[in-house]
Amino acid sequence: MKRTILAFIILLSNQLFSQKIPFQLLPSGHIVVKANIEGKEGNFIFDTGGGINLFFTDFAKDLKQKTSYNFFTAFRATGERIDVPLFKSDEITFAGTQFKNMPYSTFDMKLDGLNGLISLPMLKDKDFIIDFNKKEIELVPIDPLKNKKSFDIQLSTHADHSIDIFTYIQLNDQYKIQVMLDSGAGNNSFWLSDKLIPLLKIDKDKLKLTERKSEFNENVMTKYYSGTINSISNEYAHLKDPNVVFVDGLIYEGKTSINWLGNKLGFSLKNKKIYVLD
Repeated sequence: MKRTILAFIILLSNQLFSQKIPFQLLPSGHIVVKANIEGKEGNFIFDTGGGINLFFTDFAKDLKQKTSYNFFTAFRATGERIDVPLFKSDEITFAGTQFKNMPYSTFDMKLDGLNGLISLPMLKDKDFIIDFNKKEIELVPIDPLKNKKSFDIQLSTHADHSIDIFTYIQLNDQYKIQVMLDSGAGNNSFWLSDKLIPLLKIDKDKLKLTERKSEFNENVMTKYYSGTINSISNEYAHLKDPNVVFVDGLIYEGKTSINWLGNKLGFSLKNKKIYVLD
């Protein structure tokens, strides 16, 4: 009888302290999750590089707050400035957990089947795990004593409205740079500053040049130089001959996706760690 009661207590404890939500993994590697914003359910890209929750205008028109004199100014990785209104949502339900008074912005954009981006500010005090094999996100405390395989991250915040995460990696097993970790980039995305081309002793004329208009402002054009380098690595992952893109005007030393770091990753923003769980 005691064993039965103990098993029930453990099960109840797991239900209270561990919340999971399945996600759809698009062919591009983008993570799509469901969330309920003030009673309205939508599909959102889970974007560790988004900085702030962003809801598309068609979705946001049904939310409680219609206008705002507050605003948020952000800079995309390409250096493009974006000025957006700043709101606060009464309540967001995500992975069975409620979040109150979360900042968000809106933008007039349409992507089939998507209603915006869910980003990191609401998870600043909650550890979470992204499991690419099971295709689920779990909100659960991570015990650092039981999970020794970890590396440091750095946080970039703006007036408590936005959070982005960074870490250090090595290029060609030689040059240490700091990169933003961006799940919103999809799989195997490696952007590097064009300032690193001479450092890596690459002939710029041999790189493939493309120019693309911004999705936010068609008057903004950015140059991208595609090629390969010898390697990208950190303590636990090593990629040989990865395809990379050198971006003209990139405001970071680099920006990468997260899938290459492991199949199961635990994030603790409060401890500034990412745990490699698989």
